[in-house]
Amino acid sequence: MALPIDNFVFIDATFRFLKTRADEYFVKTNTYNEASKTLAEKHIVILTGHPGEGKTAMAANLALEGGVRPENCVKLESARDWEDVNWSLRCFSTVIIDDIFGGVSLDHERLSDWKRVLNDIEQRAKDNELQVIVTSRRYIIEEAKEDMDKITMFNNNNVHLDSRYLTANEMKQILNAILERNGIQEDVNLNDCVAKARGVFNFFGFPECAVLFATETLITRGPDFFKRPECHFK
Repeated sequence: MALPIDNFVFIDATFRFLKTRADEYFVKTNTYNEASKTLAEKHIVILTGHPGEGKTAMAANLALEGGVRPENCVKLESARDWEDVNWSLRCFSTVIIDDIFGGVSLDHERLSDWKRVLNDIEQRAKDNELQVIVTSRRYIIEEAKEDMDKITMFNNNNVHLDSRYLTANEMKQILNAILERNGIQEDVNLNDCVAKARGVFNFFGFPECAVLFATETLITRGPDFFKRPECHFK
């Protein structure tokens, strides 16, 4: 079916998002499996966590779970985007909203805009018309909830990403996948990296730290990088 002209505006941005965030190197952790189950059962999942936990990458990979095609996904930036899509044509089956209420702190203007359409989004998910994937830092969601009376979308659909609960094997798989994706050939002691990373990640997630480590500059620091990875974040 040909895509209607008023939906074309969303396609390029969504394709670029999925191309850069969803790939064969993504590691499906226990938390990913929990998020996938929540999405399958409730048609909504809210991914929360500290910076660098991989919320955005998980959202992109979840969107394509079960053979969903990129052209049936749409990434929305604002409530106005939601209102501009012609949902009656059923071109899209999956909605992605990244950092829904702001990236670093609560954006009250974005919250006010989204509030007017959140009940509609939730209802369409409940009616199995759409599956909805939302990401946010956890503290932003908690602050936003104080101003969301009668909006239930964020009450029982949350999956929290926390590197402290990654298994050692998951951490090794994540680091190894990032090294392979970056074409890094150095011999890296994955066990030593993971041992030094244990208990460190309270403010920055392990996936983002692994991305930072897997560069020509920082990989030379070896496993000791993971003792204080926050020193290398700007």
